[in-house]
Amino acid sequence: MISKIPNFDKNLDEILNNLKPYQKICQQCGKVFDIFKEDIKFYKMLRVSPPKLCSSCRRQRRMGFYNNLLKFYLKQDALTGEKIVSTFPPESSYKIYNLKHWWSDKWGGEDYGRDFNFLKPFFGQFQELNLIVPHPAITHYWKNVVDSPYTIAIIDSKNCYLTASGGDLENVLFSYWVGGCKDSLELLDAAHCENCYELSNSNQCYNCHFCEDCSHCIDSFFLDSCNHCENCFACTNLKNKSYYFFNQQFSKEEYKQKIKEINLGNRDILEEYRKKFEELLKKSIRRNLSTYNININCLGDRLWRAKNCYLVFRSCSNLENVRYSVDVCSDIKECMDLWIAGPNVSLSYETIEVIESNNVKFSFFIRNGLDLEYCLNCFNCQHCFACVSLRNKSYYIFNKQYPKKEYFQLLDKIKTKMLKNGEYGEFFPLSMSLHSYQDTYAMIEFPLSKEEVSKNGWQWQDEPKISLDLMGIELIEAKDVPKDIKDVANDILNKAIVCKTTCKPFRIIKSELEFYREHNLPIPTKHPCQRIFERLQTRNPLKLWRVICPKCLKEMFTSYPPKKQKELKIYCEECYYREII
Repeated sequence: MISKIPNFDKNLDEILNNLKPYQKICQQCGKVFDIFKEDIKFYKMLRVSPPKLCSSCRRQRRMGFYNNLLKFYLKQDALTGEKIVSTFPPESSYKIYNLKHWWSDKWGGEDYGRDFNFLKPFFGQFQELNLIVPHPAITHYWKNVVDSPYTIAIIDSKNCYLTASGGDLENVLFSYWVGGCKDSLELLDAAHCENCYELSNSNQCYNCHFCEDCSHCIDSFFLDSCNHCENCFACTNLKNKSYYFFNQQFSKEEYKQKIKEINLGNRDILEEYRKKFEELLKKSIRRNLSTYNININCLGDRLWRAKNCYLVFRSCSNLENVRYSVDVCSDIKECMDLWIAGPNVSLSYETIEVIESNNVKFSFFIRNGLDLEYCLNCFNCQHCFACVSLRNKSYYIFNKQYPKKEYFQLLDKIKTKMLKNGEYGEFFPLSMSLHSYQDTYAMIEFPLSKEEVSKNGWQWQDEPKISLDLMGIELIEAKDVPKDIKDVANDILNKAIVCKTTCKPFRIIKSELEFYREHNLPIPTKHPCQRIFERLQTRNPLKLWRVICPKCLKEMFTSYPPKKQKELKIYCEECYYREII
């Protein structure tokens, strides 16, 4: 096949053709990292040069690019001048439109098209464009979402609140990375769950509360690593069991009587049993990785139905030939360095929040994209390079359209120049992030101080002092919130609770109160965003350690960090299943 960008391909081939596995020094952290033969195959297939950063620093760069931690601000709409809710703080230099107008046909990113200047560096020129083209106030799919305020990047959902990164949801609140869930609160990494509360890494559960690593469980509380269990309380490592209490079998009548005597609607009693369950967890064995034997030739954690994947974490079904990726879902093939992607993504590299796309590189928030590079907020676009906020466009460079032949001629010149200058092949530098570092997911996986962030030349924005108009709203301290849900009156909806951790006020909404009453759960005393932030910190790191199984003394990998390795009994998969069956 004749190349459409022959000069670039020639220069890239000079780099890749004789490339063999070797070690490099990461230009960010200074550590030595490997370029494996499998990586080289990807560079040749994806037509990119080898990276300058190690996989960990590349991940940090992507995670530090946008605010999906459900932090919201009031910022001026660039069109109307009105104050609107946004994930961009007031001090941000980026121009934003409210979602309704950003998604409308009354304007277009093509209005901001400009020529590429070969005398200037690429990233500086792109940032000039990026600052004048409107961005959506919140990263949101909008048209597929109904009555879901304060949500980020959810799709095909309705009646959701303070929820991020999910799809096919209904009546889901305070949740993160969820799919196919209904009538539930406080979920993390959950799929197809209903009437549930405080679930993590669980699927196909109904009416379950305070559970982690569980599947197909019903009417249960405080479970860990349980499958197909029903009517169980404070149990670990059970399968196909019913009427278990702290891992002991009871008759149906005995179990029902015990549960009847426990009032989890009282905050003190709930915390008492939470602590008892934590003590049980310390004595229970853990599996080294949350992976399954239906995976083939994979290394990572929380993988499901995956084949030939390397250092991939928190993914779901049908992944094949994927490397160095996190939070990716169904039907991802031949991809590397993705964060939040799927379904249906292939031949893509160094991207964030990309769905139903092919051959997308160094891009963010893309849907139905084909052959896109260095693009932001582009939908239903093909053959675009360095574009911002385009929809239904083809053959655009810097938001300016070209005839097909001219497009590829100019693209060839730009990419060749970038390759020679050492710019091509890298995601946008973290100094160009859309958001301040502390507002991004990088703060969870790579926590840094203000001084460390500033030293790296990245953005840090001090918490703005917000003067809330609380006229007519009664403030109530966390200690004064009734401990028992039965003692909570309807007027709680007219009050603002002062978070006991952040001292920020928050409100209880009607559907939330109804859920607590229906499921006999106490009113929380922490701000919902603080609860989400703390829950995200409970995830194991996106890293593997090579350790020895204490049971069989064979070498294994685990995602539990060294401190937890000392506190817990962590077995390899074979020993774990022999022990619990």
